Amino acid sequence: MTTNTAHEDVVRNFLHYFHTETLDTIGLRGCLADDARYQPLVPMSRPVLGADAICAELTRQFAIYADCSCEILSVASNGKTVFTERIDRCRQLADNSETVVHVAGVFDVNAAGKITFWREYWDAIDIADQIGVSAEVMKQMMVTGGQG
Repeated sequence: MTTNTAHEDVVRNFLHYFHTETLDTIGLRGCLADDARYQPLVPMSRPVLGADAICAELTRQFAIYADCSCEILSVASNGKTVFTERIDRCRQLADNSETVVHVAGVFDVNAAGKITFWREYWDAIDIADQIGVSAEVMKQMMVTGGQG
């Protein structure tokens, strides 16, 4: 296994821009390769294609919740791939409730230090229960957000 601390730093920086009171799309965009892909929930959602589309998707998400914070529990890397284990928290705008998400995020980072592929693994049923929707509604929310 070849640890790449520079790639880990890219991911930590990216997560800083995403997990904040207000979304920093300029900072996020600067961390992404032009042709980056983002899969918000593997395997349920389709990948979002392109850095600008990813920023638009994150903006869409921030219309639903705010005050997003991230506790990084573990980071590991092997070559171009960075693995994160996190606890993400956000405030739902509809009812001001807090949602807590246990996430495994996987990122590929190119030689230029840009994220080329970001995918997230989390329990959609757990989140559906927290926000008070059915599993089917949760699935529709995830499919609607993706492109591909």
